[in-house]
Amino acid sequence: MKGIIFNLLEDFIVEGWGAEKFERAFERCPIQAQVPYVGPSTYPDAHLLAIIDAVSAELGIGSAEAIRGFGRFAFPRLAEKFSVFVREYQHPKPFLKTVHGIIHLEVRKVYVNSEPPLITFQDPAPDRLLMQYTSRRNLCPFFAGLVEGSGDYFKVPIALTQTQCTLAGAASCEFSLQFPL
Repeated sequence: MKGIIFNLLEDFIVEGWGAEKFERAFERCPIQAQVPYVGPSTYPDAHLLAIIDAVSAELGIGSAEAIRGFGRFAFPRLAEKFSVFVREYQHPKPFLKTVHGIIHLEVRKVYVNSEPPLITFQDPAPDRLLMQYTSRRNLCPFFAGLVEGSGDYFKVPIALTQTQCTLAGAASCEFSLQFPL
């Protein structure tokens, strides 16, 4: 996992609950996860999960809820930092259809050993999009939050329903998205 995600997670906690909560949560982490995270560097996924678990315990919320909220928080900030990927879009639907074919392709070029998830879609109607998320990381709540964050960024509400999940034994996670016409 790239350091920028850890940096955004710290911002999410500090902006939402304060620096004290972040420090207390961070102290709950295993010692190997208590390192300074640098944006372009790569860190073990286990570090992110340890921090999420510690934050969830500190805040008294579920890990899935925390990860989803973090994804929603992170999207507008990532869009601002990597504006080249979003600037030509006015709506989340056409943007979301580019995630795997453009953004993840570029990620793989820049970070040779990266493992972005496989994102596929079906476009059954102008107001709908079906997305499939496949990843060994099983961070489907983070993906759902990113999708919701794209709606926030483009100021278009998205009704998102997860119809299957790897955490419940499915081969991949599937999401049904509904957009206003």
